[in-house]
Amino acid sequence: MAIRPPNGARPTENDRMPQPRSAAGRFVGLSAPALAIAYVVLTAGPVLLASFNGGPQGATVFPLLARTAGVAALAMFLMQFVTSGRFETISGRIGLDRTMGFHRLAAVGALGMLGLHIVFFLVRAGESGVAAMTRRLLGYLLRADLFTGVIATLLAVLLILTGKYLRGRLLPYQGWRLGHGAMAVALVLLGLHHAFTNARFMADPLGASALLVIALVALASLLVVYVLRPVHAFRSGFTVASARALSPSIAELVLTTNTPERFSFAAGQFAWLTIGRRHTVTDNPFSIASAPSDLPQLRFLIRNAGDMSGSASNIAPGTRVGVDGPHGSFTLREAGDGPVLLLAGGIGIAPVLSLVRTLAATGDPRPVRLIAGARSAADHVVRTEIEDLMAGHDFRAIFLTDMDDEAGCEKGTCDAGHLARIVDGLDPAAVTAFICGPPAMMETAVGLLVEAGVPPGRIVMERFDFDAGDDAVCRMVRRRFISVMALVYGATFAVALTAAL
Repeated sequence: MAIRPPNGARPTENDRMPQPRSAAGRFVGLSAPALAIAYVVLTAGPVLLASFNGGPQGATVFPLLARTAGVAALAMFLMQFVTSGRFETISGRIGLDRTMGFHRLAAVGALGMLGLHIVFFLVRAGESGVAAMTRRLLGYLLRADLFTGVIATLLAVLLILTGKYLRGRLLPYQGWRLGHGAMAVALVLLGLHHAFTNARFMADPLGASALLVIALVALASLLVVYVLRPVHAFRSGFTVASARALSPSIAELVLTTNTPERFSFAAGQFAWLTIGRRHTVTDNPFSIASAPSDLPQLRFLIRNAGDMSGSASNIAPGTRVGVDGPHGSFTLREAGDGPVLLLAGGIGIAPVLSLVRTLAATGDPRPVRLIAGARSAADHVVRTEIEDLMAGHDFRAIFLTDMDDEAGCEKGTCDAGHLARIVDGLDPAAVTAFICGPPAMMETAVGLLVEAGVPPGRIVMERFDFDAGDDAVCRMVRRRFISVMALVYGATFAVALTAAL
């Protein structure tokens, strides 16, 4: 179903240009360097402030290093609430996938810092043997005054293991999410208790105040996500206009509202949807398939993933829907002035359709190329719509299927030959490529694009397991994440060693 702009207004020249803000002028987030600096300052800051008044003092350098590592670890765990991916100030420009990738890597970094906190306390001058360290460790585990610290450490290990291996597997996503959040809150509360009742380091007023400020920021983030967001999500007044199955595996959900001025987005973004009168803790993320000019209607293509998405086509018209968004940086503001290449696999066609609808609605003159893959020709549910939209534009497309080559589709997966055909006549260095689809498809696509001459900096991806990729773009981003962690470790121990001297 093609959703037409409600007022038929012609686009202005300003509409055709990628803007750094949304249609309503919404701030889209801090830059990556600004976020990196803020993270280093907030995690290493308490150690630095405490050093001004001689707070981190100890008989030897090892207790000093242990205390500074413990405080830094606690600050890093507190910052995990802020990097949870639900704040556009953080994820607006770098994307939710990168934000969550950093969130997961930072958790490992925090656990490593916590491990150093323990190890440094086990090391003593003249008594550094394994047997002596083991005795001290058992002694610490049995001390009543260290009980909260021990439990916090165990929770930290459990959080990371369950986050990596149980997320969406043994437990339903919503159940895992609630449990993960509850354990995280317990971890930081126990950690704060341990810090302020046992650590001499926190006797310093500056360091203690800094850590309390970060704790208040973490608390505020919880209030926003679990108290304010549920109210705001329903403020736009969206209800279900229609829901139907487009294929055996894909449904279309169209929402509408009488107050469209309360919601704006950029093409390619996504939103978290809460169906019915429930708390937004039950929400799920879905890419928006419509263009901003299609408001007051908001359209989603939803693949049956075996959870609530399987019943999307049966949602009754008039059902209230909470819409938390928009989120994501899979937008045309990431594109240069050159050609646009779109690569979609499966339901990854949803945000790509949003981009196509916007390019068509604004009369964008740039060459647009598309390679779209699906399991079967029947799953190319918007092929005709895309071809109709781009009629008269500089547009070429290849539609691939896994199972058959009927209805004008080609059988097979995207390879170098397909890419060479679709970019023929274009300068690969000037192309901006947008990729969305299954992780394996995206990883392969990045490799093909880089080999074809598309710069990694011009490859825009939408994925929700960014830290799992092993392509050129993921490796580049992962190196930057590790650099930020190295800065945190370096700053923390540089301050500690300077104070010791």
